[in-house]
Amino acid sequence: MSFLDWLKDKTKIILFDGGMGSELIKRGLPPNTIPDLFNIEQPQLITKIHSEYYKAGSDMCQTCTFGANFLNLKNHKIEDRIEEINKRALENIKKACPPDRLIVGDLGPTGTFKPPIGKATIADWQNAYLKQVKILENGVDLWHVETISDIDEMVAALNAIKEISSKPIIASITYKMTKRGFFTIMGDSLEKCINVLEENKVNVIGANCTLGSSEMVELAKEMVNLTSLPVSIKPNAGKPKLDSERKVIYEQTIEEFVRDIEKIIELGAKIVGGCCGTTPKTIAAIKKILNKN
Repeated sequence: MSFLDWLKDKTKIILFDGGMGSELIKRGLPPNTIPDLFNIEQPQLITKIHSEYYKAGSDMCQTCTFGANFLNLKNHKIEDRIEEINKRALENIKKACPPDRLIVGDLGPTGTFKPPIGKATIADWQNAYLKQVKILENGVDLWHVETISDIDEMVAALNAIKEISSKPIIASITYKMTKRGFFTIMGDSLEKCINVLEENKVNVIGANCTLGSSEMVELAKEMVNLTSLPVSIKPNAGKPKLDSERKVIYEQTIEEFVRDIEKIIELGAKIVGGCCGTTPKTIAAIKKILNKN
């Protein structure tokens, strides 16, 4: 079945994967290293993590290309490796993907900002994403634009995809919980973001990262009432903390996380998974719950 078939199937909850960057950090990614480089430097590790997620029950996993757009790579002075990184990412995930599962092209933020904070323009953003999309297009089944905190940057990414691809799109914004409700760090409200995403005809409206699972329950309550489109939720495993060795850890238990995911599904989310701090064990625990229902 295709992704669009899954969306139409009222009995199916689509299970996404969990964290990639946090898994790589646990498995030896040095500080201040862009995870996407491991597609080249440690391809077997990338394939192993993808494989663990598929085996845990993920219906679809995303390429390790979160930071592999042109502008983000330029920030790390490796923009000349954009084709190599993205092509290797496709090779790595294809080795892990079973025939009945899907590959999602992952697009993350550019790490640049528009005035007055930065100097990036809408055209800069769109061109940066377009370079990446052209490389990934032939190897993915659908797209996930994620962890975006500026709705204008999201629209630039969507326009880049639509310029050359007709594949389905999940568009996930990252929000903070404030006294006034859920907003991006750029001041875009949840309602505004959903309206813009609907106008841009995405297939799924999502939220990921920043918020833990309990906060995502509250966000999901609002999201499902603001849109008739399918909803995707990928929370973090609680708040990150530094341990005694100054390594980032996530202390939330899998049991707590899964209880919240159950609530999110009951509220009407169509796609669930995990973001930072979640693991293949997290996904396996969610799959166990889905199998019972």
